[in-house]
Amino acid sequence: MPTIQWNIYIAEIGFIENNTSKLRPVIAISEPVGIYNIVLVAPIYSIKPSHKLKGDILIPDNYKDLGLVRPSTIRLHRIAPLPSSDLKEKLGHASTDIQKYAKYELKKLFGI
Repeated sequence: MPTIQWNIYIAEIGFIENNTSKLRPVIAISEPVGIYNIVLVAPIYSIKPSHKLKGDILIPDNYKDLGLVRPSTIRLHRIAPLPSSDLKEKLGHASTDIQKYAKYELKKLFGI
């Protein structure tokens, strides 16, 4: 499967809080790198956070355009490396506005 930066996929994501994993949507932040085709992804949660964290991107209106089923939040502070083979299904592609905002938030998050 060719992986493209800013696509939305379904992937198995691990949780550090309780040592479990769950299928959930993710956004590909990078292209595949290295012999294992590692992609940096940020999970997408279908809940509106009780308070916005640094790196959160709320998607209240155009979620269907991204292949999501409900309003969601991209959580950039939870970026994780995954082999591209763990990306199960492409759901959609982030708009130019979401890409620009994600780049802006990533710079703030990493202090660059």
